[in-house]
Amino acid sequence: MAETFKFEHSFGRILGLAHMAMFRHLSTLMKEHNLPITPDQFRVMNHLWQKDGLQQTELAICTNRNRANVTRIIDILEREGIVERRDHNADRRVFRIYLTDKGKSIKEETGRCALQSIEDSLKGLSKEEIEICTKVLLKIQANVG
Repeated sequence: MAETFKFEHSFGRILGLAHMAMFRHLSTLMKEHNLPITPDQFRVMNHLWQKDGLQQTELAICTNRNRANVTRIIDILEREGIVERRDHNADRRVFRIYLTDKGKSIKEETGRCALQSIEDSLKGLSKEEIEICTKVLLKIQANVG
């Protein structure tokens, strides 16, 4: 007889709970450091810190989000003075997203919060356990990503 699926104890459920716990912890750290962005916005900002002036469609692809979601995030970041939209030189239908001075100024502190969140999350795990977990997660991503 087939085993009954037990959602509460499933790998996917545990993985999802771990992700949400890390996400909430990062959010808490960012608030404690008075950073004006959320973890969702951090995902977009991280790509702009790597390459300023990306198009909204490029940001959607990089962040694995749909365009509407990225547009909403950019609207908020623009309203907060963290990024600005500029017309594309060759195509007026396209906007490029650029960091403002404020957006550039929060990079280091945000990075420190992200590192702290990861360190706190991995507390008590050996280097070997972290390597095994990373390999497993990469295999899962390759299988279904």
